[in-house]
Amino acid sequence: MITGIINQEVSDYFTIVDGSGDLITGVDSTEFTVYLYNPDDSEVSSSLGYTIEELSQGNYKISFTPDINGLWYLMIIHPTYFPWGKTDDIQISNGDLTTIYDNVQKSLGLAHHNVYIDNPLYDDYGNMTSARVRIYSDAASVGSDLNVIETYLIASDGTECGQFSYWSQVTI
Repeated sequence: MITGIINQEVSDYFTIVDGSGDLITGVDSTEFTVYLYNPDDSEVSSSLGYTIEELSQGNYKISFTPDINGLWYLMIIHPTYFPWGKTDDIQISNGDLTTIYDNVQKSLGLAHHNVYIDNPLYDDYGNMTSARVRIYSDAASVGSDLNVIETYLIASDGTECGQFSYWSQVTI
């Protein structure tokens, strides 16, 4: 599935090969039939418009600019090379998905995925009462100052050996 943002160009890429698997170049964009359905299930390829261009060596791109949010459906037909059609779903949203991606990365870190704990402090009972927790985007960076997604301070109070009355973890 492809994702995109409303009122910004979205592209889908495809390759054309013959029955022997050889790449086909020079296909005229007028030879394609395109069906583009918006989330209201209306066929909008002629009213919305699209462009098809060859990138190189049998690789092509179709582009259009979606005007509403939701799940779009695209079908491209070529009478010789794929008369059954090539299809794709395109999920359009109102904004950048970076925030969602960042939150997923943080969730992975908090689930102890690429995490590093250092600077511990202990009480008289040997309980850890404070430490720094860092989560990283990749395993190779763990323990360094590179590719840190987020840094947290964990804190607790030791009431006796192996016990505490609270535990907190806050972004620093």
